[in-house]
Amino acid sequence: MIELRAYSGLIRNHVELARELGIDVSGLTRREREEKIVVSAWRAWGDDMGSHINGQFGLALYDTESDDLFCTRDPLGAELVFYYGTEDGRLLVSTNITDLFEQEGFKRELNRELVQFFMGFTYVPGEETLFKGVYKVAPGGFVHFRNRLLTLGRYWELSFEPDKKKTLDQWADEISNAMDASLRDICDEDVAVDSFLSGGVDSSYIVAKSKAKRGICAAYEDQATSEEEDARATAAYLGRDFEGVVISPEDYFSCIDEFLLAYEQPSADVAGLTLYAACKKIAQTTSVCFSGEGADEFFAGYGVYKNKAKLRMRPNPVYFGTTYIMNDSEQKRYLKTFYENRSAQSFMRRIGEKALKYDPLTWMLYIDLRTYFEGSILFNSTRIAKGTGLDIRMPYCDLRIFDIARRMPSKYKLGKDYNKVALRAAAARVLPEEVAYRKKLGFPVPVSKWLREDGARTELRRAFGSEAAAEFFNVDEINALLDAFYGEKPRVNHPVWFPRHKALLWRHVWTIYIFIRWYELFFLNKRA
Repeated sequence: MIELRAYSGLIRNHVELARELGIDVSGLTRREREEKIVVSAWRAWGDDMGSHINGQFGLALYDTESDDLFCTRDPLGAELVFYYGTEDGRLLVSTNITDLFEQEGFKRELNRELVQFFMGFTYVPGEETLFKGVYKVAPGGFVHFRNRLLTLGRYWELSFEPDKKKTLDQWADEISNAMDASLRDICDEDVAVDSFLSGGVDSSYIVAKSKAKRGICAAYEDQATSEEEDARATAAYLGRDFEGVVISPEDYFSCIDEFLLAYEQPSADVAGLTLYAACKKIAQTTSVCFSGEGADEFFAGYGVYKNKAKLRMRPNPVYFGTTYIMNDSEQKRYLKTFYENRSAQSFMRRIGEKALKYDPLTWMLYIDLRTYFEGSILFNSTRIAKGTGLDIRMPYCDLRIFDIARRMPSKYKLGKDYNKVALRAAAARVLPEEVAYRKKLGFPVPVSKWLREDGARTELRRAFGSEAAAEFFNVDEINALLDAFYGEKPRVNHPVWFPRHKALLWRHVWTIYIFIRWYELFFLNKRA
């Protein structure tokens, strides 16, 4: 007998799978039919079951006859499944880390060696977590636990095979057709859906191609940092309703604890917290919302990709990703303990080694897909949905769309004048040219300004002088950082090194604060 021990996901090709597996799923809820499908899929295809599923999934199955516990995860890593080995030789599994806390044999300990990873990247990349002994199943990977023996494997490997025969119009055709198919399969016909809508091409294309009734934009009172005006104009052009969900500093800071508890691991992604605050409000009026994750990572949407040639010219090249804000020397300055054997440089070099055979842009995309995309972008959506109850669905994260990106030559992703070349060409067929080719803003959040307000200043001073701060950080150093951020003279003698990092001061402050607050919540039980 096969038991489903844990499951989270969304299967897009459920109709085809049910037919192929010979099972009847009529009359079942989405959850019921997907649970029935994954049990039958493991029985039919074993370790390779994941390669038959188009969708997102994290699951654990147990065969009572063979005493085999099997965990697997979707190729892109949209869903999560965690495992932990106990001292008495058992394996605990769950789709949430906090669910492990209550299971017999679990010991809550900090993985201290990874604190510096969080400081550098602002999230935790890789399969390890900040809880000692807790691991994520790798995207496209699986775990077997049988006879108290743990084995790891993969049913899917990330690879690129550029097809140089197709024209730009042909790639645009493929994107258009794949998006239609994704939107057809991502929701049952009777599901009412809205969509996030910013000023950029990614979300605008989804709204233009989908049945979304309303475009929703996270906005701020300060319109200089808001995309609301552009998003509203796009919604009007497409004949859709529109709502600007205004996020105030009070909205933002009041949900930090809730955000961190839902995320379980710390994240210093300021846009992620904005989205969390917005989704709390959006969930009051809608249950399902489309989101544009995947477009930037598949089709080269970040500005950093323009540095591709420069990065690869170095001997033993290392690309740290889009969010790396503290190098080793800065981490050593702040942290009381730095683990030389766990440097970000060696970690990222190892990730990128398999992709050095590709052209420079593809090498960078490979690294981001293996780290930032899975560990931060998709992690955001999964955890926000968990914390707010809003069902976030991602049309771009369809294997049919990813397969296009996997086969598309780099020149159709990053051009001389703009990025996402083929995607914009497809979008220009259903959107005004000014929208299809609008420069990416990157979801700006006025956190630097908000952190200077009295309430935030008081909380930062408290945190930087706290018990948790004293345990992990050189308190004089982080308070000198805070002084520099506020434009005050450091209270202790300090070498002048901050001017080189003026643009990053607030990010360093925010990242340190988020770790302190996360540690207080999960290890010191200090709720607000």
